[in-house]
Amino acid sequence: MPDARRAVPLLAACLLLGFALVQAVATGHQEDFFIYRWGSQQAVGGESPYDIAQVRAAVAVQFPDPEPTPTSFVNNCGYFLPPAATVLFLPFALLPWSAAKVAWAVTNGLAAYFIARLPWLWNPAPAPRTTPLLLLASVLLVLNPVSLAVQVVGQSTPVFVGFVAAGLFAFDRGKPYLAALLWAVPFVKPHLALPLVPLACFLGGWRPAAVLVAAVTGLNLAGAWLIGGSPLFLKEYFDFLPATRDAVAYNRVALNPTIPSWNRLLLAAGGPAIELGLLGTLAGYVVWFGLLVGRCAVAGTIPARSWVLAAAVTGAVLCSQVLVYELLVLAGVVPWVRDLFAAGQRVRGWLAVVVLAAESIPHQVLAGFGVEAHHAVGVAVLAGLILTGPLDPTRGPAAAINSA
Repeated sequence: MPDARRAVPLLAACLLLGFALVQAVATGHQEDFFIYRWGSQQAVGGESPYDIAQVRAAVAVQFPDPEPTPTSFVNNCGYFLPPAATVLFLPFALLPWSAAKVAWAVTNGLAAYFIARLPWLWNPAPAPRTTPLLLLASVLLVLNPVSLAVQVVGQSTPVFVGFVAAGLFAFDRGKPYLAALLWAVPFVKPHLALPLVPLACFLGGWRPAAVLVAAVTGLNLAGAWLIGGSPLFLKEYFDFLPATRDAVAYNRVALNPTIPSWNRLLLAAGGPAIELGLLGTLAGYVVWFGLLVGRCAVAGTIPARSWVLAAAVTGAVLCSQVLVYELLVLAGVVPWVRDLFAAGQRVRGWLAVVVLAAESIPHQVLAGFGVEAHHAVGVAVLAGLILTGPLDPTRGPAAAINSA
């Protein structure tokens, strides 16, 4: 069904685009996108976007709240993106607000197409009997409760994941340097994008990884110059970072049960409330990638690309203290799950499917049944499946039989 493999992702992306356009034109939301655009406008005007009081004053004008509370959005927002973001969101800042929202919706629609193509990454012609399930997965990757809710507030995660997916297809088509440039965009969320550097090294060698690091560095230096008139403004940004953790109540692990990282699971199990700052996040990555390297060393084999991708995106959510909408990055697990079924690993494959499906269920639904922190539990289970599963399910007799 080669036509369906192209038509269904396109249809899913168009449906997402339609929903995003409705949010852009017919609602008064897009709060997060407003802040991203505002940050670039501040930089163009020669002012720093890293002034929480100014951000909240602008939000209060655009999204008036007659009776704000300590937990209202106007009292729990700020511009926390790195200086590179002021450059990347500059095209939207140059447009009027109404036109910028439409352009952002179109950007999300384009990103959705690449996300919907992920079920066929590295295996464009799977077994015919699995094609209907992959088509269903293609639709659900972009049309699920989390992805639709994200469109309402204008978060950047779908675009983040779309650029990651586009870069993966660029690697697959022998264009590693294009992939590296595409992957510079997700570094608007650097804590979540860090695994892209070792992933680029695995997929294309050290040169694309070096280009990625250089592109991210260049964008941040350009953003620092745009904001402060000098690349030295980067120091002010790093000085600002410690204030970001406590500025937003629902970013704190003790106050938000939807946080999916390991520290939320620890808290749910009766442990202490550990807030992950820069050092805590880096330490988590060191432990996670150490476990992955150890697993490969014990197995004595080079893992499949799908396994490495699944490990990278799962590690990003596991080690970074992020909110529920960042679960969209788990779309990168789908090619590995597909390979599990092809290899006859159906129990492990179905367990991964159940976990991925549960991650899209809003917290309020399961909390009504007394289930807490199911997002963190799901990510931990997924991490366990990856660590204990086959490194290359595409090899071996079972895979050969199932792909026939």
